[in-house]
Amino acid sequence: MTPLLAAVDLSKSYGARLALDGAALSVRAGEFVAVLGPSGAGKSTLFRCLTRLTEPDRGEVFIAGAPLHALRGRKLAQARRNIGVVFQQFNLIRRLSAIDNVLAGRLAGAPLWRVMARSFAAADEAIAIDALRQVDLGEHIDQRADTLSGGQQQRVAIARAIAQQSRIILADEPVASLDPDTAIAILTLLHGLTRSSNVAVVCSLHQPQLAERFADRILSMEAGRLS
Repeated sequence: MTPLLAAVDLSKSYGARLALDGAALSVRAGEFVAVLGPSGAGKSTLFRCLTRLTEPDRGEVFIAGAPLHALRGRKLAQARRNIGVVFQQFNLIRRLSAIDNVLAGRLAGAPLWRVMARSFAAADEAIAIDALRQVDLGEHIDQRADTLSGGQQQRVAIARAIAQQSRIILADEPVASLDPDTAIAILTLLHGLTRSSNVAVVCSLHQPQLAERFADRILSMEAGRLS
């Protein structure tokens, strides 16, 4: 079966520092893969190269067999809609409501005038509301992001990836700044998406015990090498 996400020989240097050294990865639909490693091991660089937010020096990335590394312009933007990214620091617009932040996940498919006016189609709003309900934030739809707890803000970020209708979620240390109980709740939610929606999740973590509890497979990363 063709993997949903695959990477071959991804490498990236910053000056004399080799941040990513020939990384290879293969993830199936419905699979939760944890990437364990200390800070500075190259996990964030891996995720940025997988999405081409950072261009690797060499290597290839495939989504369901299609070559992401070969795409440019509009085709690249369309392909990126398959990948939702959840960051440690949430990356929300703090003064906007939960639903407005989630609607950002629909931007790639919206006409420019709707984006500029923050005027979204009813179908997009319905998708955003459903995504917030999936992460148990149905009662906080109109609440400003900066008034939500850390765990709630991370749920908004996950809802944004759901609303994007991502087939793959890359979660870059999504629980590093959360308390233990909230961390477990967030990982339970991400793991549940692999089962309920057949989403592939790649999640970087520091904590081996959490990786063992939630992951179908565990990979290790050190000094830019993935194994």
